[in-house]
Amino acid sequence: MTTTKTAVVTGGTSGLGEAAALALGRAGWRVLVVGRDAERGAKVAAQAGNGSEFVQGDLFSLDDVRRLASELARRAPALDLLVNNAGGVFSAGAPTVDGLERTFALNVAAPFVLTNELVEPLATAQGRVVNVVTGIMHGFKTTLEQLAGPKASGGMMAYVRTKLALIALTRQQQHRLGARGITFVALHPGIIPTTRFGHTMTGLNPFTTVAPFFAKVFRLGVTEAVAAARYVKVGTEAVEPGSYYYEGVVRPAPALAADEAFSSAVWSLVEQQTTPARRAAA
Repeated sequence: MTTTKTAVVTGGTSGLGEAAALALGRAGWRVLVVGRDAERGAKVAAQAGNGSEFVQGDLFSLDDVRRLASELARRAPALDLLVNNAGGVFSAGAPTVDGLERTFALNVAAPFVLTNELVEPLATAQGRVVNVVTGIMHGFKTTLEQLAGPKASGGMMAYVRTKLALIALTRQQQHRLGARGITFVALHPGIIPTTRFGHTMTGLNPFTTVAPFFAKVFRLGVTEAVAAARYVKVGTEAVEPGSYYYEGVVRPAPALAADEAFSSAVWSLVEQQTTPARRAAA
């Protein structure tokens, strides 16, 4: 009888997601590598070993997120770890097929739906969900209207807002689903200058031009290997349920994300934005 545990890593075909998948593989885990590039995904799965597999999915389509979840549940009826790693920042532009701003769609809607669809296999394994976020100032604020709807826009501010929302959702997930035996945490793995973060933005982009230079000069960042080790630590070792892990260490969540009324309102907003009925009415 095998004792290998199974993890799902979204955005696992390159960058930090790839590093995390390989680190989990070295730790003895079977990894279901989620991405859009089948060739790269197959290579990562082969390198991860332990029977790891690539599973193709388009996180910009909620219908495909649900199809993906069904396929993941088929391959892992007992799922020990879900790492919602895929994320990005996008300039203002055309919405997704579901009518969502793209930054919100990838950073909030997709992990919300994927997690909800995988509750049963996660509960079966008494598993864990790691939502990958970012470092956010304690007093940072946003409104629900800025997250989703006509006033939502792309760019770096949208990225920070959506990651704040994901921290708030992590707390709500623990509150609403923790009784099923699932543990939820949010992780900021650190600044990794070598990733392709921001490459999807148009125009002059500081994240692909001056930011890597300053990160190197002032030693602000960490390597992908160091960040991946934090994924493994927070994904496999003892944690405080519902907490925010800043570079692998528990830190108080940003004040707004920790506010019960706000986090509950975010849950309701995202639930409303991701229901099939909403899309049919749009």
